[in-house]
Amino acid sequence: MPDNEFKVAVVGCSGIGRLISTVVRQAVYMIERDRPDQVAVVSSGALTGNVEEALDTCRRYPLVLIDGCRPRCATTLANGKDLPVAGVVYAADVIAKGKLSLSGERREELGEKGMAVARAIADEALEKIDWLIADEMVSTL
Repeated sequence: MPDNEFKVAVVGCSGIGRLISTVVRQAVYMIERDRPDQVAVVSSGALTGNVEEALDTCRRYPLVLIDGCRPRCATTLANGKDLPVAGVVYAADVIAKGKLSLSGERREELGEKGMAVARAIADEALEKIDWLIADEMVSTL
């Protein structure tokens, strides 16, 4: 990858066994589909395992985190690795803001409500990503 290529790194919650983690994973997939050339998705597992490529990506590019539940594992992980964080999206804030619901959803296969929440989380993160990209563009003029 060229040295002048600008992207935004994205790390999403990847908790196991929680509905909100499945929702966040879907949101990250949406972000990657919507901005394939502008984001670098980094697995929280790779960060936990100190995979150098994952750490380098999070240090090289502005980092946007998506936290699913109250422990805010993505934020805790980034802080524990001393990674600079450019933005955080917290699923509960997005759900409250949009007056959304996950009632009746199952983590094994999201339905319409779960995908709507994932879309709302992705859109909130994309606002931050777009701002970071615009800021970078303006700073290079």
